[in-house]
Amino acid sequence: LKAYLDRYHSGEWQQYYNGSGNIDSSDVSMTREEAYEILDLESGASDVDIKAAHHKLMDKNHPDHGGSNFLAAKINQAKDLLLDK
Repeated sequence: LKAYLDRYHSGEWQQYYNGSGNIDSSDVSMTREEAYEILDLESGASDVDIKAAHHKLMDKNHPDHGGSNFLAAKINQAKDLLLDK
C-alpha cells in the first residue's frame, strides 16, 4: 500500500499522516480503480473477495498492531467504496 501511495500521490500522502492519528481520509477522494488497486484486486471482484482482501490488509496494517492510522483509513475507504457503503 505504501508503494501505491508513493507512486500515485508522490510524497503528498505523508502530509496526511504525521503519526498523531488525526487523519481525515474523507478529504481525499478515491476512484473505484484505486480502491481495487489498494486491495490488490481485479476490477469486478466479489463482495466476499473484497472483504477477504480488506481483512488480510487490516491484519498487517492495523494501528493496534504497529500499522499506521493513515494506511488503515485508506484500506477502510477502499472497502467501503467497493461495497457501496
